[in-house]
Amino acid sequence: MADDYKLIDEQVGLWGAVALLVGTALGMSIFIVPTQMAAAAGPSITIAILVSIVPMVLGVLLLLQLGGAIPVAGGVYVYGSRLVGPFWGMLGVSVPVLAVWSYLLFAAFGFADYLNGILENFGASVPSVAAVWGLLGLFLVLNYVGVQIVTKVQIAFVLMLIVGMLAFVLSGLPHVDAANYTPVFPSGEGQPFADSFAPFLLAVVTLYIPFQGFGMIIEIGEELENPVENIPRVLAIGMAIVTVLSIAIVFTLVGAIPIENMTVSGQLGGESVEGGLAAVGEGVLPAPILLVVGIAALIAAATTVNTLFTSYSRTVMRAARDEVLPEVFADVHDDYNTPHRAVLLFGIPPLLAAPFRGQLEAITGPDVLDWLVVIVVTGIFIAFMIGGVALWNLPKVFPQRYEYSFYKLPMPVLRVVAVGNVVVSLLFTLLVVQSAPSAFLVVLAWMVLSTGLYVYRIRAYEKQGVDLKARMALLHKHEQVGGGDED
Repeated sequence: MADDYKLIDEQVGLWGAVALLVGTALGMSIFIVPTQMAAAAGPSITIAILVSIVPMVLGVLLLLQLGGAIPVAGGVYVYGSRLVGPFWGMLGVSVPVLAVWSYLLFAAFGFADYLNGILENFGASVPSVAAVWGLLGLFLVLNYVGVQIVTKVQIAFVLMLIVGMLAFVLSGLPHVDAANYTPVFPSGEGQPFADSFAPFLLAVVTLYIPFQGFGMIIEIGEELENPVENIPRVLAIGMAIVTVLSIAIVFTLVGAIPIENMTVSGQLGGESVEGGLAAVGEGVLPAPILLVVGIAALIAAATTVNTLFTSYSRTVMRAARDEVLPEVFADVHDDYNTPHRAVLLFGIPPLLAAPFRGQLEAITGPDVLDWLVVIVVTGIFIAFMIGGVALWNLPKVFPQRYEYSFYKLPMPVLRVVAVGNVVVSLLFTLLVVQSAPSAFLVVLAWMVLSTGLYVYRIRAYEKQGVDLKARMALLHKHEQVGGGDED
């Protein structure tokens, strides 16, 4: 039975959890995405980052309520299976697996490119595959041997990440020119807003994407110290840090860096330069500052990889306890106290895929990183759509947990938040997939394959007299915390 599985008894404290959340929500994307969007949409990204806060708040409120009512490991899977239906719970674990594989490759490829961009200044380079293997291998090992080590490393890395962001902002402020913020929506022949507001809308979606990293907090509920009280605290502190830093980066970038530095052609709407913040600041910011920013970007990639291993391995572990996935992934290491096989499930496929980047680019085109991002964000948006339905159903399925939740949304607000997350995720998915339809087809194919395996597993267990769907509707004994609904 699932309740007989060994549980993880090491706990992550408040600030360790904040570091995990901030590292996921910011990551390398904060060093790359703003420059890409500024090249495409110009000063309007200052409005876009503010608009993106609205869906971020909806997402955080969803996580606060679900995490406060049912603080368990593998949140997205548990909420889908217990509050929406077994099939949706299955998608809540299978789709994130594909998304995390893609995200790990995205972060590792970005790390390798950024590293070689810095080393070029010193006349050196490293093979891309070696850099990818080094990054993924290091954090695979760290997550295999213990969450306490992981959180200590994450705290140090997040501090260095914040130093790099502050270095860019503080050194850029003296160069800010108010004229750079206008016109907010450039128009005219050859300008990006001559025909539509598509660049601005894309900027809203793209700048919002990192905020979805907040979802990791509901994946480690079992290991979070005092989860009922700390989930809201972690989300509040993390949201404040991420929001302030993200807005500061965007406004400093637009105000201090000329558009000529952001595009290859030197014209708004042209192809963005590679290298993100460290590259566009050349000639404006001091070289030592740009080196600090570049190193911070490398560290940001590391924080992303680290947290992906930590959080989503728990989702797989939790699904395996229900035997939706093979039981082997539910095991917790006797010595290291980690879901070591679930960690390996996420780590090994990207390591094997790394040498085939060239072949992947031949299929997807040179913008393989953008292609991977579409898979990532589509998977995340699907998870948030399931989460929105789960939130709507919470008061009906587990009324006592809703009633006595540490953080309780009033019913009208809960309904708005639930519908808002579904609508925003659906609209943003439709906007994102237009840039890489083939990536979306990969996600759909993965969902079809997952459905087939799910149906096979359900029927196979039925022949053995086991009702997997019934098992996926109940909370386990160790999860009966925070207020009632024992059945």
